Amino acid sequence: MKKVKKTEKAPKKTPFIKTKVRPNNSVEVEIQKNPAQTLLGKILIYVLVIGMTLLGAVALIYLMIQVGKTI
Repeated sequence: MKKVKKTEKAPKKTPFIKTKVRPNNSVEVEIQKNPAQTLLGKILIYVLVIGMTLLGAVALIYLMIQVGKTI
C-alpha cells in the first residue's frame, strides 16, 4: 500500500497595509487588519499603557516630594 501525501496549501497572506491611487492622483492607505491583532499593534498598546501608568506615578511622586519640601 502506498501512502498518499496530502498537499497542504499555505494560506494566502494579505498585506497589512494596502495603498491605492485615486483618480485625482492622491494616495489612499488602507489598514487591512485590526492593529490590536498584530504583533506591532500589541507592542504599541503595551508601551502606551505602561508609559502612561509610569509617567503618572512618577509625576505624582515628584509632586509629593515638592510639596513635602515646602512644608
